[in-house]
Amino acid sequence: MAILWTRDQVVHLLNRASFSASKHEVEASLKLGSGETVRRLVAGESLTDQKQELPAISEILSDGKNLDAKKITDQQTYWIYRMVKTQAPLIEKMTLFWHGHFATSYQKVREILFMVQQNELFRKNALGNFHELVLKVGKDPAMMVYLDANSNRKGTPNENYAREVMELFTLGIGNYTEDDVKGAAKSFTGWNVNKDTDEVTFNKKQHDQTNKTVLGETGNFNESDMVDILFKQKALSLFMANKLLQYFAAMNPSQDWINELAADFYDQKTVGEVLSRLFLSERFYVSENRMALVRSPAEYVVGLIRALDLPLSNGFAGAMRKMGQELYLPPDVAGWRGGNAWLMTSSLLARYQFAESVAKRVKPAVISTTDYVPAANSTGASDWVALWARNLNIGALGVQTTTVLDQYANDTFMHAVQKNTGMRGLLQLLMVSPEAQMK
Repeated sequence: MAILWTRDQVVHLLNRASFSASKHEVEASLKLGSGETVRRLVAGESLTDQKQELPAISEILSDGKNLDAKKITDQQTYWIYRMVKTQAPLIEKMTLFWHGHFATSYQKVREILFMVQQNELFRKNALGNFHELVLKVGKDPAMMVYLDANSNRKGTPNENYAREVMELFTLGIGNYTEDDVKGAAKSFTGWNVNKDTDEVTFNKKQHDQTNKTVLGETGNFNESDMVDILFKQKALSLFMANKLLQYFAAMNPSQDWINELAADFYDQKTVGEVLSRLFLSERFYVSENRMALVRSPAEYVVGLIRALDLPLSNGFAGAMRKMGQELYLPPDVAGWRGGNAWLMTSSLLARYQFAESVAKRVKPAVISTTDYVPAANSTGASDWVALWARNLNIGALGVQTTTVLDQYANDTFMHAVQKNTGMRGLLQLLMVSPEAQMK
């Protein structure tokens, strides 16, 4: 059966595969149809046929000043800028996914160039072959510094990368043993990174050339052999299917859905092909899966920047940090936990504070345009609330939220000569509503 392709389905897809569902992208997707919309998202092609030309970091102004590539805070702001302006939103969304999956922190790496290079690695391979990406990540300078590759040598193997590549990157807890970790660590020996020259080299004398037994196989393995062995494990497809479903589809996906996507992950050559099948499946659009995931701080902040056309500010990265997600600085090698963890009391308070600041600084011209004024035959406050919720890319408002906001609009600006204060209040209340935190 073909997918029913309505505005609700489009908004659901774009809120998951992008950072928000802008008016123009929704209209374009409705005309393109489900198949072409998904194809463009996966291919990195603009939904609205706009050109994709993002300026270099040094050309971008934030708070009236040029960004500096040598400052990590400015690199954070630049990545936010990319999320806002990109015409390839799924690629940018997957870049963020890989940053949390192969979590690497500037706090330990201390080399901005390495972090930016890794970011570009994720972007270039965002929807490509996962096997190739795992191979490349193992020789990525930022990852090598973060998980101590220079300490992994013959005779004194360091198990950090070997453990995490199994537990967090490919197989998951319970699908390997401590002996497997020891054997894998020996297989990865010999690789080094020079922090002064950015050069990654292999020293044969530092590589353990003895036979190792890993995951039931024995041989004189090197790093490439080790990755091949990982990809023979059934657990890998199941592990990755679950992570992708939790990121794009459902907080607690059923086992049969995990099995279904795992089969696709095993059969398809690229992650893009796997996601194409997911985004074109009926199950992705069923009612219980809509408005069922918590927006990450990146999605929340970037979505509001896009919706309200906010000028770029370094404060955006700081706001995200207070909400629990600091770009280039995940909390540990396991990355951000996501889900309901985004709504801890302190993080939720930070969202409310951000919404208050946005409501105060949004340009009056934005909320006074025809996009924010219901048609002349409007029946009252409910039309204002519904229109504004749509403009903020909120999928749907519940009855209780709608009732409260309708009353607020009636009490403040609906019958007032000076409407500005009441309208900003409605904007703030919408941004802090329970529904605004969901996608």
